[in-house]
Amino acid sequence: MKRVTLILLTVLVLGSAAAFILCPKQMYSASERRRLAGMPKLSADSLLDGSYTGKLETYLLDHFPLRETYRGMKANFAVTVLQQKENNGIYIAQGHASKLEYPLNETGVERTVQMVRSLKKTYFADNRVFYTVIPDKNYFLAAENGYPHMDYEKLSALLSDGLDGEADYIDIAPALTIDSYYRTDAHWRQECIGGVAERLFAGMECERTEFDIASYEQHKIENFNGVYRGQAALPFPAEEIVYLTNETTDNAQVYDVESNSIKAVYQTELLLDEKSLDAYDIYLGGARAVLVIKNVFGGGDGRRLIVFRDSFGSSLAPLLLEQYDEVVLVDLRYISASLIDRYVEFENADILFAYNTLIWNNGSILKK
Repeated sequence: MKRVTLILLTVLVLGSAAAFILCPKQMYSASERRRLAGMPKLSADSLLDGSYTGKLETYLLDHFPLRETYRGMKANFAVTVLQQKENNGIYIAQGHASKLEYPLNETGVERTVQMVRSLKKTYFADNRVFYTVIPDKNYFLAAENGYPHMDYEKLSALLSDGLDGEADYIDIAPALTIDSYYRTDAHWRQECIGGVAERLFAGMECERTEFDIASYEQHKIENFNGVYRGQAALPFPAEEIVYLTNETTDNAQVYDVESNSIKAVYQTELLLDEKSLDAYDIYLGGARAVLVIKNVFGGGDGRRLIVFRDSFGSSLAPLLLEQYDEVVLVDLRYISASLIDRYVEFENADILFAYNTLIWNNGSILKK
């Protein structure tokens, strides 16, 4: 019996080693939405300081044969057998996967507030300035299902006190429910945020405040798996992404400052790019430092809107376009605040800070 066990163990070890050597190495993990580690370069310095062994271990773990299968087995065992309430920081409640995010970081909130105040003083002291808070999924799930969460009431109070006299608050939370979000992802569904657009239109005193979703054509993309599905390594049915088009979005011109190129509002060609890890990137191409979206029909009577945004703004901006001649998106995670006046003209523009709770809670993410 011992000999059989030894033989089986030897076969397993040698077989795994052979599979590791022979199997092609992937550059990306579609399920985890990240690049996999590359083979580290060996040098005397990396050996002496210990960095080589650490990087080598990461490389071996990232490319282990049947890695996704083992991840799934581990996750299912943790949830079904061990009865753990979360796996890899992801929990399941009401048919949704969400990531634990807590506690409230008052220092982080203060940094975000100071960033807003500094930007206004430097670039748009005389403009109309607004802000809104995009709830994360825990806002709807955590307390009701017994999970820890940040103190949302205190977050609201800190922002109200810090931005008093600097920006007007627009409350969009009443226009949302948990089903306004993808089940396996952090983001909201574009077809579910018409009420958000209406609240923003009203708060910014646009000429029209109604949002008519019937005037848009809905396009569906199948087999979307959100970031939480991959991180949790738990079986979840695929979802569909819906994006809304009309004559305005079809003809709009999106200028990408980084690539110095004109693109479309919805970049469906990214679905064919194996390096594109997130189907949500069809909305304006995903994360970009500065985007300038032109409404060629001039629906805003000269009005312009500058949105300091995160990834939620990618699917929101196309819905705001009909009320403005131009919508400019600025993502301070990818460009320094000290540089934006090189690319953005603030004259005759409304200013909107539209951040989700996680950004408001962690101002260190934004570049000064």
